[in-house]
Amino acid sequence: MLCGFFVILNNAITDTCMAMGEWMDNPQSESALSNILPCVDQRTSNQTLIKSKEVVTNIVNVVNQFIYTFANANPSPTDLNYYNQSGPLMPPLCYPYDSNLQDRQCGSIEVSMENASVVWKNYICTKSELGLCNNEGRVTQDTYTQLVAAVNESYALEHYTPPLLSLQNCSFVQDTFREIKTRYCHPLEHDLQMVDAGLGLISVGVMLCLVLWIFYANHPQREGVFVTLFSPIRKRQK
Repeated sequence: MLCGFFVILNNAITDTCMAMGEWMDNPQSESALSNILPCVDQRTSNQTLIKSKEVVTNIVNVVNQFIYTFANANPSPTDLNYYNQSGPLMPPLCYPYDSNLQDRQCGSIEVSMENASVVWKNYICTKSELGLCNNEGRVTQDTYTQLVAAVNESYALEHYTPPLLSLQNCSFVQDTFREIKTRYCHPLEHDLQMVDAGLGLISVGVMLCLVLWIFYANHPQREGVFVTLFSPIRKRQK
């Protein structure tokens, strides 16, 4: 019974490791895990990542266009973009990507998405009933809230799209399976082979013990027959 249990366990572990290896070699092919873990190809994932970067860039464009056109402008009271904005100029939002959609460092006058909400708080003015700034500032509270909401959306796209795509194209699962196969599959298979060999030796030993027990169990009967046959001869000699 114990041998049967370890045979089943050995087969289960071997089949699981083999299935993970086949799936890692080609996730798109038909395998035991392909239906459980459907993955998109790398090209589709790259296109999705490019689109997300373009959306982030467009959001930053809209935010900075407002900052340059309205917040940092010094229009006359007759202009449409006038709401009595004044004071130090509001820093623009940092573009996280260059023209080739590659990562870039923020400029000295730019604010990153992480601290934009904190920096821009210093440029809020109190709004009057007419919608004008009562004191020095570049944006009203309502405008600040909308700008921060746009920054949060672009921040989420920038930081959470790559991890989600790693799940979509199963690269995260591939790395996990590769770690399991390297660290656990080979040692487990070796240990199970040693256990199987030990159980095989135990089985052989039990069989030998059983044969010897059968042999020696019949030995006293033969000795009794031998004594019965030779007891008359001993009586005659006496």
